[in-house]
Amino acid sequence: MSALRTRIVALAATIGMVATVGMTAAPSQAVVSAAAPAAVASTAPMLAPAKKAPAKKKAPTKRSTHCSKLTGKQRSALKKQLRTKRLTAKHCSAKVRALKAAKKSKPKPAPAPAPAPAPTPTPAPQTATTTVFGLSANGDAALAQAEAKIGLTAGVVGVFTDFKRPFPTADANAAAARGAALLISWEPWDWEVKNQNQTTYTLDRITDGDHDAYIRQFARDAAAVGKPVFVRFAAEMNGDWHVWSTGFNGNGPGDYAAAYRHVVDLSRAEGAHNIKWMFNPIVSYEGSTPLTALYPGDAYVDWVALDGYNWGSLKWGWQSFDDIFTMGLAEIKAVAPGKPLGIAEIGSTPGVDQAAWVTDSFAKAQANGVRMFVWFEHNKETDWRLSADPQVAAAAKAAATKPGWVSGGNYNTVKAALGLWLPRGSSLPVAVEVPHPIHTVVIAVSESAVAHGHNRYLRFHQIG
Repeated sequence: MSALRTRIVALAATIGMVATVGMTAAPSQAVVSAAAPAAVASTAPMLAPAKKAPAKKKAPTKRSTHCSKLTGKQRSALKKQLRTKRLTAKHCSAKVRALKAAKKSKPKPAPAPAPAPAPTPTPAPQTATTTVFGLSANGDAALAQAEAKIGLTAGVVGVFTDFKRPFPTADANAAAARGAALLISWEPWDWEVKNQNQTTYTLDRITDGDHDAYIRQFARDAAAVGKPVFVRFAAEMNGDWHVWSTGFNGNGPGDYAAAYRHVVDLSRAEGAHNIKWMFNPIVSYEGSTPLTALYPGDAYVDWVALDGYNWGSLKWGWQSFDDIFTMGLAEIKAVAPGKPLGIAEIGSTPGVDQAAWVTDSFAKAQANGVRMFVWFEHNKETDWRLSADPQVAAAAKAAATKPGWVSGGNYNTVKAALGLWLPRGSSLPVAVEVPHPIHTVVIAVSESAVAHGHNRYLRFHQIG
C-alpha cells in the first residue's frame, strides 16, 4: 500500500507541474487536466496543441508611385526581365533609379555645327543646237517676195509634188543657187482628183509595185541633180484625212511602213543616195495613230520632223508652241532617238499675239533641239504668212538672227549646219602612225565621197 501511495503522490506532483505550465498557454485545458482522475490522465495525451487562428489573407500590394512613373511599355519589359507577373514597389523603385542614373550619365549632344553653304551647282554642259530657218512658199516669186519683206533668205526651201509629177529638178537647182537646201513633200496621190478616196494610190498598191516605174524614174532624176535634197514621203500619215492615212482609203495597220520602205529601197537601188529621207508625222493628238505603228525603222530614216499649227479662232482656240508640240516632240524622240529633228511645217493664224507667238516658237523650237525650222508661208486655210504683217515679219527676223540660227545665202554654211557634208576644201584631222613624228597626214573628204557613201574619193597629202 505504501508503495502504491508513493507512486500516486508522485504522479499527482507531476500533473501539477504540467498544469502550471499549461495555464500559460491554454487555461481551460489546464483545468480539465487537473480535475481528471489519475487513471484517465495515464491513458490520454498529456496536452493537445493549441489550434492556430486562421491566417488572415494579405491585402494586395498597392502599386507604388514608382510604378506609376514607368510607362506601360517599361513595366511590361521589366516584368519580362524579372519573370514575374506582378511588380512590387521595390522592383519599380529600382527601375526608376536606374533610369535616372542612366539619364544623368548620358552626355549631352554637342550643338550641331552651322550648315556649310551649299555649293553652287555647275550646270551640265549643253550642246548648242544650230537651227536653219526655212520657208515653204507658193512658187519662186512668192518666196522672193516673202524673203524681201522678212529681210532673210531661206536656208531651206519647201516644195510640194504628187505621184503624177516628176522629180522637181528645177527647184533643186534654184534652191542650191540661192544657198539653200530643198525639202520635197512627196505625196502619193493625184492632186487633180478632188476625192480623197483614191484607190489607185492605196499603200498596198505602192508596196505591190504598181508605181515602181514612176518611183524609179523619180529616183534617177534625183540622183542626176547631184545635190542633197530632203524628201518627206507621205507626211502627216498619223492623221486620218490623207489618202495614205491608216484606216482611210483602204489602208490597214502596217501598210504605211511597208510602202515607205519599198519606196526607199527602190530609190537607193537607182543610186539616189543624195536623198535624205524624212519621217514626218503631224503633232500627236488624241486619236492620232501611234508612231510606233508607222515608223519604218532607223535604216530607212535619216531625219524626223513634225508639222504643227496654231489655228486660233478657226478651231481649238489660241495655243502656244508648248500646247501644240510638247506631246508630239516627246513621242517622236522616243520612237527615233538620236535622229536629227526638224519642223517641216509651222504657222499661226493672225492676231494681236502673233508676233509674240513667233518669237516664242522660234526660241522653243531651238531649245527642243530642232535643226530645221520651215515656216508655212501660204495663204491657204487662213493667211499663215510671216510676211503679211510687218510686225510679225520683224519678230521672225529678230528670232532667226539670234545665235545658233542659220539662214540661206551661203550654200556650204547651210549644208554644214544640216550635217549634209563638210564644206568644200575642209579637212578632217586624223591620227595616223607614220615613221617620222614630224610628218602629219591630212585626209580631205570630197563632197562626192560623202554624198555617195564611198570612201574611195580620198586624197592624201603629207605636210611638215
